[in-house]
Formats: sequence, structure tokens, C-alpha cells
Amino acid sequence: MKGIRLAAAGTVAALALAACGVDTGGTGGQSSSDARELTVTAFAGPWGELFKKSFVEPFERDTGTKVNLVYGANAEWLTKLRASGGKNPPFDVIAFTPDASRPAVAAGLLAPLDSAKLTHYKQLDPVLLSKSSYEGKQYGVPLTTGSLGLLYRTDKIKKAPSDWRDIFSKEYCGHVALPPLTYNPGLEFFSALVAQDGGKMSDPAAVDRAFKELEKLKGCVSSFPANAGNVSTAIENGDAWIIPFWDGRAFAMEQAGTPAGFVYPKSGPVGALTSYFVTSGSQNSELATKFLDYLTAAQNQKPFAQGTWYAAGNDSISYDKAFEDRIEHGPQVFEKFNWVDYTVATPKLNEWQQRWNQIFG
Repeated sequence: MKGIRLAAAGTVAALALAACGVDTGGTGGQSSSDARELTVTAFAGPWGELFKKSFVEPFERDTGTKVNLVYGANAEWLTKLRASGGKNPPFDVIAFTPDASRPAVAAGLLAPLDSAKLTHYKQLDPVLLSKSSYEGKQYGVPLTTGSLGLLYRTDKIKKAPSDWRDIFSKEYCGHVALPPLTYNPGLEFFSALVAQDGGKMSDPAAVDRAFKELEKLKGCVSSFPANAGNVSTAIENGDAWIIPFWDGRAFAMEQAGTPAGFVYPKSGPVGALTSYFVTSGSQNSELATKFLDYLTAAQNQKPFAQGTWYAAGNDSISYDKAFEDRIEHGPQVFEKFNWVDYTVATPKLNEWQQRWNQIFG
């Protein structure tokens, strides 16, 4: 695995352009044979703009389909999908991270994947594919994966941190930013603390030890950012010198001129994955599957991955040297990641957040 430094992109940072509103008018009622429209979700900001350029524009050009992009985030899409009850869903193709895809599958809101119709399926990373496979069925295809490590200010911290426990160093007290557990980087960092010394989220003793570790930060946290914009602000204005955050976002911040560095902790980063799914009840399912074929093609994923500084789901990509030198990727890397166990974390999240609140007020 290669060392890193540069700056950013994943669920965060100097990528804060305003989201664009898009007409999503009534594509759900058309049949596949008639429909030349498809409704697809994308995360707001520069991520969504690059998604449009990398995937949507080639698909529209080659197929004559109009893609209606709905910008937003996981929680709102899942809420709207649940409201549809799996009938005439508001989206045909949807982006989810594992915390949202798991309950969506359980509720019957996502359709099993017809992998035989995907030309590039065998090029997709097997570890990442497994993160959107439930009860023996494949549902999603991986777009990009980020790595949670430590983002820090290079002008404030001269000696780069090397592992998770470095965030507890007394020299950083008063300058630590800590996301809550209800924001993905916060839960991922908590997962890393639980995993220290071989712990698992399913082990209450390991969870208790992680909370004991967090207590060491009481009085040392300068901000509790709950979204990407808050993280950017805390780091850019110097309120925080160090925070658990994603590699892509960190590298993007550095590229934009922030004195930011990033390290992959030697005990292992935490994986963060975005996958795409076809919704149950979509009347454009054939067209939606065809869109996934474009989404998984190496020639389309490469510019998106390099533009966001996130490793792509297609393992056959030959990245440019700047990306290759900085981003750790590939099956041997991904299988060593600490992945959040959402089967345990999701039902316990409210309880754990309350314990977190008791520590930090």
C-alpha cells in the first residue's frame, strides 16, 4: 500500500458548490419500451456535476435518453423511496452508502441486480461488490470507495500523525474536530476505535472500551462538524487541526490551496463506499440497468475517480501517476479495511449517540 498526501472528495470538503434543481417530472409512469427518460440520484455539489459529465452526458449522447438528475443525499432519498412503498418509485437509479442500502433492501425497495446484462461486471472489485450483496443476492454496483483516515493542518502539525490513537495527543487538545456518530465519518471513526486490539461492534466490551477512549477527548474538541461544509470550515479557518475524514475530500482541500495533509492509519483505514442500485417497481428497469453498464465502464469511472480522488469500483482502470501515487486501492487494500458492521451499528445508533452526547454535551 502506498503512502499518501494531497487533498479531497467523499461523503465532504472544498467541493461546496450549490446544488442545482432539476425537473424530475413524472418518468415513473412510462414503460421501458416507451420511456426515453430516466430519473437518477446524485450527491449535490461538484460531486454531482462531475457525475453528470462522466456518466450522464455519455449515456444521453449514446442512447438518446434524457436523464433527470435529482441532487441530494441518502436520508432524503430513502425517505421518499419508503413513501412509495416499492410502487412507482420517484427514482429509477439511486446512489446509496451501506447504511442506507441495507434497510432499503430489507424493505424491498431495491431490485436484485441482473449482472448478466452488465458488460463490465467481472471487472468490478469483489470486495466492494460484497458490500452491496445481501442474503446471497447482488443488488448494487460500486462506484467509488473512500478511506477514512486523519486529515490535518500541515502548518499546525509538523510531524504527521501515523495512527488513530495519535488524535488523542495532548498537543492537539483544543484543536480536534469530531463528527457525531450520526454523520458517517463519526461512526466510521468509532468503528476504528472499537476495532483496536481486535474488537468488534457486536462485542459490548469492545464498544465500552471505545467510549472510554472517546472520554479522553472531553474538553479537547473545538468543533463537532455534522456535514462536509462544516468540516471544510473548521479546517480552513484553523479552528481544528485534525479530524477523522476521507482521503478524497482531504486531497481535494489540499489541491484547492488549504494547508492540509492526510494519512492512512497504519492499523488500517475505514472503508466508505458509494454504490448504485435499480429501485424496485421502476417501470424503466431495462433502461436503468443499461445506465449501470455505463456507470461501471472503466473509461467513464476513471475521470470521475480522478476528479474526486476516490478509488473506482472497476479494478481494470490504469490511473494517472498523480492518483496512483496517492490513493490506496485494489482488492488487497479493500479487504484489509475496517468496514463498519451496519447489521450491529444501525439498530444501536441512537443508543450510542446518546452515550456520545453524555460525554460531549
